[in-house]
Amino acid sequence: MASSEYFATVAEQWDELRAGFFPESLRVKALVAAGAQAGRTAADLGAGTGFVTQALLDAGLTVFAVDQSPAMLAELRARFPGADQQRRLHVLEAEAERLPLPDASVDCVFANMLLHHVDDPARAIGEMARTLKPGGRLVITDLDLHARRELLDEQHDRWPGFAREDVARWLEAAGLDAVAVDACGERCCVDTGCAASRYSAVPTKGCASVDSASAAPRAGVSIFLACGRKPLLGIRPCQADADAVGRRARALFDASPNLLCAESVFLALAEGLGVESPLVPRLATGFCSGLARTDGLCGAFNGGVLGLGLALGRDTGQDGLDRAYAAVQAFRGCFLERFGHDGCTHICGCSLNTDEGRLAFGPSGAKARCLNVVEWAAAQALRILRNS
Repeated sequence: MASSEYFATVAEQWDELRAGFFPESLRVKALVAAGAQAGRTAADLGAGTGFVTQALLDAGLTVFAVDQSPAMLAELRARFPGADQQRRLHVLEAEAERLPLPDASVDCVFANMLLHHVDDPARAIGEMARTLKPGGRLVITDLDLHARRELLDEQHDRWPGFAREDVARWLEAAGLDAVAVDACGERCCVDTGCAASRYSAVPTKGCASVDSASAAPRAGVSIFLACGRKPLLGIRPCQADADAVGRRARALFDASPNLLCAESVFLALAEGLGVESPLVPRLATGFCSGLARTDGLCGAFNGGVLGLGLALGRDTGQDGLDRAYAAVQAFRGCFLERFGHDGCTHICGCSLNTDEGRLAFGPSGAKARCLNVVEWAAAQALRILRNS
């Protein structure tokens, strides 16, 4: 029996059966790993009757629920009639290797207990990565490599779980970064209420966790959580031209009408890294003119920090800080060595929070000095990224 036939047989009982295979805490951990947030879009692949879909809808996301089983999807539709009517749920019948989703169309992709059912796991992961928006996250929860033959025979699994290093290699080959594959602290098939052989037809409650020969309880199969991120940057720092980025920042600051210091540095870095966003350069506006004319930090310095954060900043609270902090520390050290200070008034020689200071900040005055600072800051921030 193929897995598609198996799931057609068990669709009406799947919600009860699923509870014996893996716990609800698994989907909680998956959503945390993805940084799922209300208002975003997610694809739930191998959605079944909606185990992960339910958590995503409850969290306020719009969901594309994809499964190859019409019977399972019929159960899912019946379970969430309101979400379907509100256009927050889109149900699609398809295989994981051929997803009917456009490129870069969703913020996160979930594949819970799907991978061991697909014919070509590497191709399926490539399809998942294709549909992610830049910065989007893929989360896979599945079985570690195991020797439970009954899962292949009675559950009709295509693969006996996976070696974690293989999964990591497939994620990286799909172009994802920040790849991590590790135990998630959950196990599959730990309920001792039934034998695996009971699943060869219409199953009853429980899961395949008892040796049918001895009727002795058996330990469950460990579950891994694999996560990868679609790179936010369209151009890798090692491929970008630092001097060209510096010249672009200078031109933006010197134009008429011009962008301000932090805006110019931030936009030049974003362009150099292949990032297009309506939030650039507007995120930098409040960091210009000595932190909005308060005699604060130099705007060129602030723009460089924003650019470093764009490349190395965190997406979730679980992400590390070390790379971003080290880059900013290195940038500040270089800035102080070059200019002796990181305050706006010390850099340009006038206070932009006074009328007199703003008058002194002209093409032949303080701005001429700041043009050099803006150019240097943008170029130096990119050089630090190249070494990060």
